[in-house]
Amino acid sequence: MNHVDIRKLGWVLSLFFAVAFAVSFLWTYTLAGDLKELQINLLKVSYLKFSGLDGPSFILGLVQSFVWGWIAAAVFGWLWNRFSNSEKPMGAPPQ
Repeated sequence: MNHVDIRKLGWVLSLFFAVAFAVSFLWTYTLAGDLKELQINLLKVSYLKFSGLDGPSFILGLVQSFVWGWIAAAVFGWLWNRFSNSEKPMGAPPQ
């Protein structure tokens, strides 16, 4: 009853992470000065081989966000399916 479909969760998390990255990347263009530099440095720390506000960095960030979404779904979906008690409904009082 509490089973999580890892494929559905994977698609949802991957697309959410990719959209969040795209918004963050595009938002960087609206910033100025030190705040823009900080945002770029945060993206460099968060994404492998991210070099700045250019096309290859954008594609790499999207791909990495998508992959991380699938990894998160696989880990958390497996943990939920493994350790949740599927015999009682969600929110049921303990017996």
